[in-house]
Amino acid sequence: MSNRQAVAVATTAYGGSMQCSYLVTLPAITMHQNQTAPLTMLAMVASTLIYALSVVPISVSPIMAGLFADHLDLSVSEVGWILSIEQAGCVFGALFAFWATSRVQWRSLIILASVVAILANAVTGSMTGFAAVAMTRFIAGIASNTVTLVASCLLARAAEPDRAFGAGLLVSCVINAMWVWLLNTAQQTLGYQATIGLGTLLFVVSMMLAFFLPRRVGGVQDTWRIEAHAAPLALTNPRPARAGLAGLVLFGISLNVVWGFLERLGTANGLSGNDIAWALGIGLLGSGLGALAPTLLGDAGNRVRMLFITTVVLFASLGLTWCSHGVVMFTLSVSLLAGAWNMGLAYYMAQTSTNDACGRYTRAIYIAIAASQSIGPGLAAILLGHFSLMSVLVVSPLPAVIALVFVTVVRRTTESSSTLQKVVKTQDGAW
Repeated sequence: MSNRQAVAVATTAYGGSMQCSYLVTLPAITMHQNQTAPLTMLAMVASTLIYALSVVPISVSPIMAGLFADHLDLSVSEVGWILSIEQAGCVFGALFAFWATSRVQWRSLIILASVVAILANAVTGSMTGFAAVAMTRFIAGIASNTVTLVASCLLARAAEPDRAFGAGLLVSCVINAMWVWLLNTAQQTLGYQATIGLGTLLFVVSMMLAFFLPRRVGGVQDTWRIEAHAAPLALTNPRPARAGLAGLVLFGISLNVVWGFLERLGTANGLSGNDIAWALGIGLLGSGLGALAPTLLGDAGNRVRMLFITTVVLFASLGLTWCSHGVVMFTLSVSLLAGAWNMGLAYYMAQTSTNDACGRYTRAIYIAIAASQSIGPGLAAILLGHFSLMSVLVVSPLPAVIALVFVTVVRRTTESSSTLQKVVKTQDGAW
């Protein structure tokens, strides 16, 4: 094999009767680690835009919650269940895409999923009952998250994936802000059905952008090599990767318990619908700073410390939301909350991927995100069935704290175990 060195790495992960063995092929030093070459610049731009467009429906869920509550005469609890059911669709979409990406060419998969999303969003506006709306949003969740997962796989093939994901998050912040303002304007001028139907435009554009992607990416004839940059400890101990994935689920639950009810929380604090829309738009735009932090600082030598800072930012955002009776404070609280999500997403994803020798936990990242986005609103709906709206702010930080503690404990115990093994091997003359 010219210019290549094959290294066979066999690992066994105990605790789940799971064994993993694979062949990691290392290219020459200056070559990209993926077996397939990085996509062209045009394809990467298209992938970035598709990724950013596909996550908009989740980001603007507070506005959608307000629309459903006001125009369909649904209770806050019923709206929470609609959001949770849509996120359950996202879970199914992630599972489907996890299965389909190795069988169907990715461009075709994005086009097909976009068509389904267009139809689901177009039909939602004409539905009037709880069950009908929930069903259409479930289908929309499946389709939209299929597009998201495939687009994220495309971004992972960039020459510098970290920068590609950072660009995707930054572009999504801009589009989210613009979309919130568009929905608010449309609600006042076009009416409920037309406003809901605007969601079709996101996937019409995504479908058109998909034609700029190469045909032969993904599917049965396309292979995907696991990156050979996992931490050395990951070759024998997958617990840090599992902890990162579990932490991502818990942190996501914290955000999603409160995110879908921001519009209702702003209304409860005396803000008008127009003020809330502007606050959400500016706040989502400002949250781009949260996406910049991991890109500029990395893990700053200690990822747990950065996760601690992220959790502190989350607490600050929830505190501001509690007492935000003005537009400025509400805007700041939205910026901090969305910024905390961008930071937590980056650091928990990094905790998972850099400790994942087999690659299976990394592939499950978007399944974990979808799961948290489904569990969060469902938990909020249960709370709101018994307590006031402000109860979501009280419960929201608890899963994030558990996630931080769990990752910290796993890291310390794993490092202690690794150090002990190193000392023993040194004394035995093995090293």
